[in-house]
Amino acid sequence: MGKAKLVKFEELNSDTQAVYDVLNGESDLPCILIGTNFLDQILASLVEQTFIKSSVAQKMLNPNGGCIGTFSARTDLAYCLELINKKQYHDLVAIGEIRNKFAHSHLALSFMDQEIMEKCNQLVAWQIFTLGNADEPQPENITNKMLGMEAKNQFKLSVVFLGNQLSLNFLEIRRKKGTKSV
Repeated sequence: MGKAKLVKFEELNSDTQAVYDVLNGESDLPCILIGTNFLDQILASLVEQTFIKSSVAQKMLNPNGGCIGTFSARTDLAYCLELINKKQYHDLVAIGEIRNKFAHSHLALSFMDQEIMEKCNQLVAWQIFTLGNADEPQPENITNKMLGMEAKNQFKLSVVFLGNQLSLNFLEIRRKKGTKSV
């Protein structure tokens, strides 16, 4: 198997609207796989930004056997390096678990699956869309059902908002390193 090339951050950053459009037009399984892969590519760019420019870094990030070539490993490393905050980490872990549930099921799953709905209800990033700042305490009497948010919408919005948040994290790291911003 050949080396997989990482997608450049600038390309990923400009693809956010296109990814959201694709997520809106796809059935549940492609939505999960495409959304998670989009976040995985951004995580790879975010982590790569902290590394020296080297073929060793590329080897480590390679999804075909690199030691940090998986979504889970990249998520954990980004958190441990303080490239993402705890809420972003929590959402990325939940999204990875949702993707794994779909990927490892011998039956077709959907966002109507009870476990999938519960995982989507745990996502935080999408809540800024309906409630304002996700860091502020939310009224206890407001439930996700009252907000009319279906699991699939929670997932799609979380992917887009997380993608944007991770992109901002990337730009902040780039700024701190003193390199030219996009």
